[in-house]
Amino acid sequence: MTETDNKTRYGRIASILIALAIVIAAFALFTTMNNERISEQNTKYLQGSTEQSARRISEWMADSQTEIKLLSSMYASTLSGVDEISAAGIEQLANYTKFDYTTISLEDGRTIDNTGQEADAADREYFMQGMEGESGVCAVDNSLFYNDLSVIFYTPLYFDGEVVGVICGAYREDSMEKFLRTYIFGEQTNTYLLERDGDVMAHSSTTYSSGVKSAVDLYFEEGSSGNISRDDLESSLQSGVSVTFNYKGESGSGTAYVMPIENYDWLIMRTFPSSITDGMQSRANAAGLVLVGLVGGALALVAGVLLVQTMRQRRKLLSESEHVTSIVNSSLVLFNRFAVIDLANNTYEYLKDEGIKDDLPRNGEYHMFRYYWQTRFCDDDEAERMKEELKPEAIRERLTEDVPYLHFEYRLRDQETGEVRWSQASMLPLQRDGSGVVTSVLLSVQDVTDVKEREIANRNALEDAFREAERASRAKTDFLNSMSHDIRTPMNSIMGLTAIASMYLDDPERVKDCLTKITTSSRHLLGLINEVLDMAKIESGNLGLSEEDFDLPETVESLMSIMTPQINDKKLNLKVEIADIQHEHVVGDPMRLQQVFVNIMGNSVKFTPEGGTVSLRIKELPSRVKGSGCYEFTFSDTGCGMSEEFVQKVFEPFTRANDSRVTKVEGTGLGMSIVRSVVNLMNGTIDVKSKLGEGTTFTVTVYMKLRDGDDQDLTPLEGLRVLVADDEQTAAESACEVLKSIGMEPDYVLSGDDAVDAVRRSVENDRSYVAVILDWKMPGKSGIEAAREIREIVSDDMPIIILSAYDWTAVEQEARSVGVDAFIAKPLFKSRLVHVMKGLLASDEEEGEPASEYEVLQQSDFSGHRVLLTEDNSIAAAIAMDIMGMTGLEVDHAENGRIAVEKLLDAEPGHYDLVFMDIQMPVMNGYEAAKAIRATAEGRGPDGEAIDARADLGEIPIVALTADAFADDVARARAAGMNAHMSKPMEIELLVKTLKEWL
Repeated sequence: MTETDNKTRYGRIASILIALAIVIAAFALFTTMNNERISEQNTKYLQGSTEQSARRISEWMADSQTEIKLLSSMYASTLSGVDEISAAGIEQLANYTKFDYTTISLEDGRTIDNTGQEADAADREYFMQGMEGESGVCAVDNSLFYNDLSVIFYTPLYFDGEVVGVICGAYREDSMEKFLRTYIFGEQTNTYLLERDGDVMAHSSTTYSSGVKSAVDLYFEEGSSGNISRDDLESSLQSGVSVTFNYKGESGSGTAYVMPIENYDWLIMRTFPSSITDGMQSRANAAGLVLVGLVGGALALVAGVLLVQTMRQRRKLLSESEHVTSIVNSSLVLFNRFAVIDLANNTYEYLKDEGIKDDLPRNGEYHMFRYYWQTRFCDDDEAERMKEELKPEAIRERLTEDVPYLHFEYRLRDQETGEVRWSQASMLPLQRDGSGVVTSVLLSVQDVTDVKEREIANRNALEDAFREAERASRAKTDFLNSMSHDIRTPMNSIMGLTAIASMYLDDPERVKDCLTKITTSSRHLLGLINEVLDMAKIESGNLGLSEEDFDLPETVESLMSIMTPQINDKKLNLKVEIADIQHEHVVGDPMRLQQVFVNIMGNSVKFTPEGGTVSLRIKELPSRVKGSGCYEFTFSDTGCGMSEEFVQKVFEPFTRANDSRVTKVEGTGLGMSIVRSVVNLMNGTIDVKSKLGEGTTFTVTVYMKLRDGDDQDLTPLEGLRVLVADDEQTAAESACEVLKSIGMEPDYVLSGDDAVDAVRRSVENDRSYVAVILDWKMPGKSGIEAAREIREIVSDDMPIIILSAYDWTAVEQEARSVGVDAFIAKPLFKSRLVHVMKGLLASDEEEGEPASEYEVLQQSDFSGHRVLLTEDNSIAAAIAMDIMGMTGLEVDHAENGRIAVEKLLDAEPGHYDLVFMDIQMPVMNGYEAAKAIRATAEGRGPDGEAIDARADLGEIPIVALTADAFADDVARARAAGMNAHMSKPMEIELLVKTLKEWL
């Protein structure tokens, strides 16, 4: 071997060694850069996945907090008293929540879960915060009932505006582990929920029991380059700042990332084990090892070329990998499927294929892809449309350089379950050729079923609202048209009758007849106006109820006095019955209650043909509200009834089954809507059953507070025998029950003939009745005819009483002549029966009622008293002064509130005994005037100036006389310093009653 060869060999060896050194150095550089890239990529992935989990946990916590508050509200709505709080109600409602278990804690800390277990939570922080009215979430190591880690959402339980307990919903440790469990590249990683001091509250770790109690426990500082200090970690946790640090635990080492959860003081920590990074680096470096093996025997030049090619390929792969990773990471949560479609080579490849069966490969020919999905579209039209949309030439044609993406929406049918789901697909261009034509696209598919269902529901809701608005508009238009007719009818009558009366001034009877008809028309017109005003109050939410003491018998008798003339005019049969009435003295709004009754019974009378029957049944039901009575009023008729369609909307405003312009049945169509609103204000219910041609039944149930009645001595009535005669057995038995309740011994018969025979036998057996109660209208022998025969058998000392739901004034004279001593109106209330019985057996005579409003005025004498009438309407003032003058009053007039205050200040103390005050007046209204009058007692004038104090004006009675007649108007009048309230038009009986009370 020559020296030249040696040189050549040594040169070749040197070249090879140099080449190998270059390859080894290149591989070392490749390995280092690849490891750094993977570590950096994994750190970003860790942060991104943790941020997604943090948002999901924040939404989950907000939803859970909302759910426990809703549970508390629903449970509170079922309570009528604090003593009803139990596990039964919370168990039923808990079935509709996602919590592992729910609890309810009482004020003393006694806690019951939804399975009935009991424990004491008085020392638990969440119980104390809940009793302070706070809602929140906390984690406990030892739960009351399961002694494990639980995340507890709590909120206060309110009743009547006060906190009476705490409602909690909890997720146990197993649920939290499943909820927080996360897999990264097929390997489970650990997720923790932390407090600001780093303490672990919940976890997904299967190795948690090994001892990780705090994030700081994981911290590993020795030998970990780039790691933060322990103090910086603790500071970041305390201030809620995102931080990354290296850790080492019993399950291995790796990187941990901590970040705050939005809207809460909790933190989330996720660990990324180094085993995942090591595995990825090992797999990536394996290719380099293969390359080294191949290049190891190659020439330095080949090794250099390969190294250059490897470096170029590495940069290209790195760029593409970063691009794809960025897209996948940002879209991973939102999209179900990703596929890359190569339009140039007619192929596809799935990057993510959620929900796809095994019969479609992850990659293959594009025509197989199209055929697979074409068979799964919802219907033929959908399949045909999408077949055209997915053609390669259609995609290339539509996805021009000016179009950044394409959107498709379609429906897929599950071939196993048949369920139809909405999907939204997007195509984004990945590559284009030199002429700008797209050659590959990224297809992303998202399930948008919930969004589409909400969109469809919203559209349907808008369409329903539009139709309802149109219906309401038509109803109001028709209402205004019919109201124009209904209002003009009585107005025309009033104007015509006024003209007639003016032409017959010398004929008192004709004038009296006209005035009577004018009064009737005026009351009808006032009723129409009141209903419209009531409806306006309801729609504005200002309808209120007053609370005053009243007796049910008086309200029912008032109803009968109103309805009986109408019933008699139409020749209808009236049936009235009571059952189990234990409490007759109540507190409520009798005016509104009577308004309900008159509206319902008025409709029964209107729509029941001649000869039909109208019925009322009153019953007291067991009350679930302490201190209140539950009353059921059932109104039935045999009228024309209503269709099923109209029954569904009978309570809607502006709705009438019949138009008054066609059927001559008058009304606003607002009555039943007002009825329902008033009943709802009374915490009651109203139900209706009706059938065309057969009749209608309304059932009203209301709660009214009870008050103590007057104690009565029933000793004189005990043991006395009474006979009741009524052709309706239920009515006779009901009357006997009332008689038994006051200590009497009743018998009953079902006809007038049987009553005469029973009285005759009692006399013959020397067991005479002390009184006989006869129904007026009985088939065969009426009550009056039976009374005539009974009076021939017994002495004049034995009372005979007529019982009837009808107005007996037409036959009163005849009844008195045959020996009838008294009349009692149906239904037979206990208080009325006691009053009549004690009066008759004590030989007391009932005082007669004044026959008319004129007689009421004539019998009232208020001579020597002077009142001040404040009224800006001259006609209304003249009418009021004439009416008041008929009682002997001296009346002065003031045109507005300021003049009234000045007249009172100018007059001597005691000059006026009472002030009637209108409300709506110019210059100074009634409220302002009343406050100014009361202020004079403290030495302040109407403009706030100092004057001599007038103590008498602080005590003078002030009565509101106004058309503002709602409950809140009454309350406002009293708040302004007025003593009483009278509504316009002026009622004679109420005027006299008010004058008697204050004069």
